[in-house]
Amino acid sequence: PGLIFKDALYLNFHLFKKSIWQLLIFAFPMVLAGTALIALITYNIFPYGWSFNFCMTFGSILSATDPVAVAALLEAVGAPPRLKVHISGESLLNDGSAMVFYTIFSGLYLLETGLPGLGEDY
Repeated sequence: PGLIFKDALYLNFHLFKKSIWQLLIFAFPMVLAGTALIALITYNIFPYGWSFNFCMTFGSILSATDPVAVAALLEAVGAPPRLKVHISGESLLNDGSAMVFYTIFSGLYLLETGLPGLGEDY
């Protein structure tokens, strides 16, 4: 949360607004693809017998990338502001979409368990 706040605080809103469609194309579908790929690998290769909804929950945790080192490097070399906005904006949207996917798939997994009171909102 601290890194998300820092990125959001120092983000150039005008450039973010201009490039929102590019960021949305990169963030949401690619995080979902990463989530699904990790889930397929864990479902088919790991010998734990996890359900697919649990594998999707696991994939949503691992799929969000954090470009802290890249952002620091861009600051050090004096990269153009638009590139900084693309990296920071995509990072923000990646984290947000991973949180949404985690909420969805963890709720489905908890509903799948059948325990009373868990996942009933879904």
